[in-house]
Amino acid sequence: MSKLEPRIINTDKVDKDTKYEPPLIIAWGVDQFTTGTKTITMGRTIIPPGGRNQRHYHANCDAAFFVRKGTIKVFIGEEKKEYIVPENHIVFSPAGGIHGLLNMSNTETAELIFTYGNCPSKEAAGTVYLEDPWV
Repeated sequence: MSKLEPRIINTDKVDKDTKYEPPLIIAWGVDQFTTGTKTITMGRTIIPPGGRNQRHYHANCDAAFFVRKGTIKVFIGEEKKEYIVPENHIVFSPAGGIHGLLNMSNTETAELIFTYGNCPSKEAAGTVYLEDPWV
């Protein structure tokens, strides 16, 4: 078993994923492919003005995200309960918890820092989409 080394990852420099949750732009910073970790996935999400992802859940891991920039509306559960979440707040969704989000601004991007707990990659998260993409 190889020893993991500490790393500094600039999310401006990593490849951007535009297919996982369109129209969101995701920079996968920490996962088994970038660092060799077996226990965490973490990255940065840029949400374009008015951008909304499809409601979904992660079958195999808890998810949490920190609103770094902007104000978002979060849709929780099958009943789509709505919450307005401003900057510097954290949203937690347990494994299997349905969630989706919308950037409340029509002129500014919003940004999140997210993590999947005990999950080494997006593939291992077991993401299930409940809607078609909003693009």
